Amino acid sequence: MSIIYTPLPIELVLEGIDKEGPPLQELEVDGVKMLVEQQSIDKCRIVRLLSTDPADYLKSELMPGTEIRYVPQFGRSNVEPDQV
Repeated sequence: MSIIYTPLPIELVLEGIDKEGPPLQELEVDGVKMLVEQQSIDKCRIVRLLSTDPADYLKSELMPGTEIRYVPQFGRSNVEPDQV
């Protein structure tokens, strides 16, 4: 249980708390796990990195918001950075 101290009305603070966000998928790109949001049939947007390696967070191609190409292929890597 949490206590929230705020001068705002509780209705305003809790507005939208029961709404679910978009469905996320966990993918691995070059050994880096991440959560992505499906944008279209072949594109995803990186939402969050799940890596424990600090160097992965410095890679510009893995920044949250970056679109990646998603091509399902069984037995092979199925994601590649999108060069937009």
